[in-house]
Amino acid sequence: MEELKKYLKEIGYSENDIEKVVNGYGTSGLKPETLLDNIKRNYEFFISLGYNQEEVIKMTKMHPALYGYSIENIKQKIEDLKQLGYSQEDILKMSKTAPALYGYSIENIKQKIEDLKKLGYNQEEVIKMTKTHPALYGYSIENIKQKIEDLKQLGYSQEEIIKMTKMLPAIYSYSIDYISQKIEDLKNLGYSQEEIIKMTKMQPALYGYRIENIKQKIEDIKQLGYSQEEVIKITKGEPIIYCLSIENIKQKIEDIKNLGYSQEEAIKITKNMPSIYGYNVETLKQKIEDLKSLGYSQEELIKMTKMLPALYSYSIETIKQKIEDLKQLGYSQEEVIKITKNMPSIYGYNMESLKQKIKDLEVLGYSQPEIIKMTKTFTQIYSLDIESIKQRIEDLKNLGYSREEVIKITKGLPSIYGFNIENIKQKIKFYDSIGLHSLAVKDSKQLMQSTALSYARYMFYKDNGIEIDENNYRKLFINQKKFENQYGIKKEELLSKYDYKEYMESIEKKNTQELGEETLEEQNDTELIDSIDEEQAKHQKAIRNKEQRK
Repeated sequence: MEELKKYLKEIGYSENDIEKVVNGYGTSGLKPETLLDNIKRNYEFFISLGYNQEEVIKMTKMHPALYGYSIENIKQKIEDLKQLGYSQEDILKMSKTAPALYGYSIENIKQKIEDLKKLGYNQEEVIKMTKTHPALYGYSIENIKQKIEDLKQLGYSQEEIIKMTKMLPAIYSYSIDYISQKIEDLKNLGYSQEEIIKMTKMQPALYGYRIENIKQKIEDIKQLGYSQEEVIKITKGEPIIYCLSIENIKQKIEDIKNLGYSQEEAIKITKNMPSIYGYNVETLKQKIEDLKSLGYSQEELIKMTKMLPALYSYSIETIKQKIEDLKQLGYSQEEVIKITKNMPSIYGYNMESLKQKIKDLEVLGYSQPEIIKMTKTFTQIYSLDIESIKQRIEDLKNLGYSREEVIKITKGLPSIYGFNIENIKQKIKFYDSIGLHSLAVKDSKQLMQSTALSYARYMFYKDNGIEIDENNYRKLFINQKKFENQYGIKKEELLSKYDYKEYMESIEKKNTQELGEETLEEQNDTELIDSIDEEQAKHQKAIRNKEQRK
C-alpha cells in the first residue's frame, strides 16, 4: 500500500486524492499490488490517448473506477462511440467532464439515444447535445420526462423545452427549485414572469448565470450610458446581451463609432436595435457597401441608419425588391433613393399597406399620380393613419376653406399634413388679417415661411409705403439674400425691429382689456337694470296703496 501511495504522490495526487482513488468505487476491492499495476498501465494509456497529467488526475478523482477498467474495454468503448457519430476528439472532451462515460455499456447509451429521440430529438441533435453535456447519458429517462413536465408548469410548451434543451442540455441538470428561484430573481430586476419565459426561450443560457453576475452586467452596461429601465428593455428583446462580456459590448460600440457615429448615436442605435450587438462589424461594413452600390453615399447611410437602425437587419435582396416594388407604384429609381433618404422607415413597410394608403387617399379626392407626386416631397404621408389625414382636412375646412380648396392646398403643400394645427391656425389667421386668405389655395407652398418673417416683412413694407395685396404678395416671400440686397436690412435686424411675438402679446393684451371693458359694461348695465326694476317696483307699490285707500 505504501508503494501504491508513493507512486500516486509522484504522479501528482494529493493525500486526499489518494484516499479517493484507493477507496473509490471499482478500486477499493482490489489488492494494492493489482491496483498499482492497473494505475501504472491505465495512467500511461490515458496519457497516450491525449489527456494531460492534470486531466487524468481530475477524471480519476471523479471516477476512480477508470483504474479498474481494462485497456481493451476502454479502446472498444471509444470505437463504439465513434460508430455513433462522435470523433476521437469529442470522446476525449466529453470524458474529461463525464469520465463515467467509459463505464456505460454501449447498449445503455444506444437505448438512451432512442429514448431521447422519442421525446422529440433526432439522432444528430442527441449527439450534439451529449457532446456539450455528456452527463445526459447518466440521467434516467424518467427524470428527464419529469423535468419536462415541471418546465411545462412554468409556462413552456413541450416543443419549446425541446428547442431550449438543444441549445442548453444542462437544463436537465438544474433542479426545478433552482429554476423557479432564478425566475424570481429576474423578476426582482424588473422583468415579468411572461418576459422571463420569453427571454429564456431565446436564451436558455440565462438559467446558467448567477444572479450576481447578471446584476453586475446591468451595472456595467449602465456605465456606458443606459438607464436601468433601458437595460431591462433592450435585454427583453435581446437577452443574448447578458451572454456578452462587457469588453465585447464596449468593442462593438467602438466598431459602430468607427463607421461614422458619435458615442451618443451609437448608444441610441443599440437602444433602438439591441440585436446589433450580435452583428459582426464586417457584416455592417458590407451592408453599407451594398447600399452605396444602390446610389447612397456613406454620409447618407449613416444619417438613414440613425433614423432606422433596423436597416442593418434587412437583406440587400429585400431592399432591392422594395425599390422595384416602389418603382411599380410610379417612382423612378432616383426618386426611390431620394424618398428613402428622407424616410428610410419605408423599407420596413409592407407593400400592401402602401398600396392601401394610396387607395384610401384616392377616396379622399386625389389621383394616383397626384399621390405619388405628393409623397415625393412629403413621404411621411405613408406613416400617417387615414383618420389623422381626414381630421386635418376637417381642420382646414374649419378655417374657412371648401373641401376642394383643402385638396388643392395639400397637393401644393403635402407637408401641411405634418404641421401642428395650432401653427396652421396662426398662419391662416395672420394672412386673413392682411387680406390674403386665398394665399393658402393659390400658392400654398408659401405657408412654409415662418409667420414671424412674413409679419416682419409685411410691416417693413407698410412702413415704407408699400401695401401688400393679392397682386404683389410675392414680395413677402422673395429670396432672403435678394431682400437684404434690395432693402439693406438683414433678417435678424428685421425680426428684431418687427417682433411678431411682441405683436401677438400686445394683441392678446388688448383683447383681454376689451374683454374686461365689455364685462364691466355688462356689469354696469346689470346694475342699471336692477335700479330701474327697483324704482318700477316702488312705483307699482305706491299705486296699489293709493287704490287701497280709495
